[in-house]
Amino acid sequence: MKIDFTYNKEKDVWCLLNKGKSSNNSSKPTKIYEQLVEFAGENPDENSTASFIDRYIEDNQIDIEKYIENYNKEFGKISDEFHKIAEKVFGVSLEENITAYLTVNTRCPYSIEENSFFVSVSNDRLLLTVMHELWHFYTWYKFGSEEQERIGKEKYNDLKEALTVLLNIECRHLLPEGCEDSGYYQHKELREEILKLWQQNPSIDFIWNSITK
Repeated sequence: MKIDFTYNKEKDVWCLLNKGKSSNNSSKPTKIYEQLVEFAGENPDENSTASFIDRYIEDNQIDIEKYIENYNKEFGKISDEFHKIAEKVFGVSLEENITAYLTVNTRCPYSIEENSFFVSVSNDRLLLTVMHELWHFYTWYKFGSEEQERIGKEKYNDLKEALTVLLNIECRHLLPEGCEDSGYYQHKELREEILKLWQQNPSIDFIWNSITK
């Protein structure tokens, strides 16, 4: 499988409108959403958001095609090694290509159903963002909807977000110097627990079963 980096204006508008103000893991608006509100008012619609994005791209001289080229090149350098590690950790593989939509937003959601995720053009941690989002895909295809139904969506969300702490161990050599997956504050204790469990037994099943039993 491969990651297809691309740009779609409608997707960018959706991302900024639906994930700029808040998200499942953060109630704070992104800075780019705050700029949108300054531009269009408290309740921006799709048209005003599209206009804002056009102006933002122009004012910041963002060459979308160049970003796509660079992102494909940068992740391409580590793609094979990353997937090899992830497949070993989770015991599953990702069979279908996944689309990575560029966005001006700095919050990057993903969708298992649409087989896609977002990556920011204001991103100086591209490799971490891509690996973080793909870690969620591997988590889903390992444990899937049955486990989400069993433990509940909230606990599943907390656990799949906390599991990205393993990137700092298993994929540290693929990350730029000084870059690490810090996660969300509310998952700090859970991430620490995962690290301790991983030291005891580096098995994703052991971790999942220990936390969800």
